Amino acid sequence: MSRRLRRALLSLSGCVALLVAANGTASADGTASASGSAWQAIAAVNPVVGTRLQPNEGLLSAPTSITTPLPADPVGALATAVSALSAGVGLPQDAAAAIGSSGLSTEVAGRVANLLTAMATCQQVTETRFAAIPTGLLPLVLKTGGALDPLAHAGIRACAEPVWRRTVELQLTLDDLASQPTVASCAVPGTTDLDLWPVLRLDGSTCGDNTYAHDYMLIIDVGGDDTYRNNAGGNMVDLNFSPAGSAVTGLRGTGPAQGCQRAIPGLTAMDCVPAVGVLLDLAGQDTYGVKETPDHDTGCTTDPVVRRMMTGGAGFLGVSVLRDSGGTADTYTGKTGSLGAGHIFGVGMLSDDGGNDTYSAVRNSQGFALVGGFGLLHDQAGADTYDYYMPAPINPSAPNQTEGAGGVRDDEGEGLCDRIPRFVQGTANVLPGTTGILIDDAGADSYHGAFAGEFVGPIQNPSTRAGSLGFGNNQGLGVFLDRATTDDTYVVDGEPTVVGVPARGDNVTVQPGNDSSGSGLGQGLFIDQ
Repeated sequence: MSRRLRRALLSLSGCVALLVAANGTASADGTASASGSAWQAIAAVNPVVGTRLQPNEGLLSAPTSITTPLPADPVGALATAVSALSAGVGLPQDAAAAIGSSGLSTEVAGRVANLLTAMATCQQVTETRFAAIPTGLLPLVLKTGGALDPLAHAGIRACAEPVWRRTVELQLTLDDLASQPTVASCAVPGTTDLDLWPVLRLDGSTCGDNTYAHDYMLIIDVGGDDTYRNNAGGNMVDLNFSPAGSAVTGLRGTGPAQGCQRAIPGLTAMDCVPAVGVLLDLAGQDTYGVKETPDHDTGCTTDPVVRRMMTGGAGFLGVSVLRDSGGTADTYTGKTGSLGAGHIFGVGMLSDDGGNDTYSAVRNSQGFALVGGFGLLHDQAGADTYDYYMPAPINPSAPNQTEGAGGVRDDEGEGLCDRIPRFVQGTANVLPGTTGILIDDAGADSYHGAFAGEFVGPIQNPSTRAGSLGFGNNQGLGVFLDRATTDDTYVVDGEPTVVGVPARGDNVTVQPGNDSSGSGLGQGLFIDQ
């Protein structure tokens, strides 16, 4: 089916749904959702939480119009931005010749240049903040924020909204070009193929089914059923392994990216570096994250796992955006700190505009934030499935955090085997400004989360509880909002029974201030409309 025909059918189904959904608005797939913005819905239920979220209101919905002007010299601006970002990560290259001969239209080149320019601002902030952290303090910083000043990292949050806006403006431009009456295929006029590792990969001339094995700061894919085995828009970029034949060579040579499979050792060994990441995929039934035989997690389990941390719209001390459009059924799989997750004041966003999608990760994912971060997973339509997976133990009798105990390794040194499920679907942990949000606008959805009574929190505010689906720990704020008027299903393992507080379910609200919504001065809000 051509992109033009598909969008016409989506529009028609939305018109039909409007006739039958008098109590709300209709999504592109014909399922009804509540009216008003997501922020308004949250503020109406809890004004205090709404006030806390208001500074981030611009990240909670997709822009519907283009307001950023094109640069005066679009092609030149694009070449400048690519070269600046590449030099910023220590791999200088002159991209002017490749871009000048590519045949990109000035409209597309300008929109990509606008996005990369905003990304370069974020990358510079990240580079400065990361350089200011002494290597010896990384263990303390990762767990508690250490002595980091939140105000010193405000620039990360400030530069996130321009990146988000310009990502959607690029999408709107490409969608408009693809909808022209003369376009019969799903290729987008004015685009081409460009491979400028590690900055830009543009797949625009065909709608082939691509497998992405290398990390890029920006990937734009116009169509096809694609598989992302890389950072998938995450800002933790593997600079060690480049594609064969690229203008610059990876620090350790060529080959598929491996990225950070371990936390502190991975950072100090430069398995990956915090930069900036954006992925925009316009169409196709895509796969983000692939389970493989364990590598670093060998010794805990033999089950297949996603090997890398911080993938799929995950921002560590920086900005990450994964935007999938086209209303198709996509599969998102992560490990830890993934699928719309922000860590160490980072901003991580995963935005899907429709389709019956599937989300799964081990823990600390799906709209999760840690240590001052902002994490958002926003799905706009479709009958979606949200779940977690826990790799089985090699030795079922092994105590947790011992070899063979199952799960995946935690953040301590080379890592202990941690099999305690927790913190998925709108959760946050550590520091007052930490905010994790999951928003689902429409569709009959299925949710599976978990609570853990034996979780031991960081030393800043000791806590023994961790939760899911709108749960805040150690001063963090977790928000869960399902806006659909259709029925949803919930399975929440280990959810505590609290007198006078309903269990999570369809048409239920769980307010902050009880054991089911927060711990260690944290707050959570669960809303199913």
